[in-house]
Amino acid sequence: MTFRHSCLIVLLVPMLATAQVPAEKVPDTGSTRSIASPLLSLELRDQFGNSNSLLRQGGSTVVVVVVSVRRLSMIERWERDLSQRVPGIRFLNVADLPDDAPVDTARTAATLRKRVPDSVPVLMDPERLWATSYGLDTALPNLLVFDAQGRLLARFRGRWTDELAAEVAGAVPRSARGEEPRP
Repeated sequence: MTFRHSCLIVLLVPMLATAQVPAEKVPDTGSTRSIASPLLSLELRDQFGNSNSLLRQGGSTVVVVVVSVRRLSMIERWERDLSQRVPGIRFLNVADLPDDAPVDTARTAATLRKRVPDSVPVLMDPERLWATSYGLDTALPNLLVFDAQGRLLARFRGRWTDELAAEVAGAVPRSARGEEPRP
């Protein structure tokens, strides 16, 4: 392998690792690798000043919804629908804050408290760590399904539709839905 080929591989691997196909499940590779530890324990604050992280979910299956702060109206419908389809499922809603202007998190929190129901906490990600780590386009909601060990099982992108909600619910492990796996 030449130096030129090595450089090309170094440049392409990160691009391929973050490539995403909207509304499709991530292929099962049989990997037991959990997500990168910085995201697993990343503490973000919501509009009420409370901190939360994926690690704090206590070994539960979690749907992380990552969407632009400008598109938050789409979160409530996803959470309401999936809570009915998968009782007991946990959510982390993450607002991807714009990187094109300085962000005042106190003003953003005040806006969230006015526009989002009190029952829907939204974590503010001013450094865009969730979106950049997974190469997400946050103009539409991204739903990342993590198992109890913090492994990414599937990811979806799009506005709520009954068909897409059924796919997301189907990606939740049967054990987390209260169903016993069949032999």
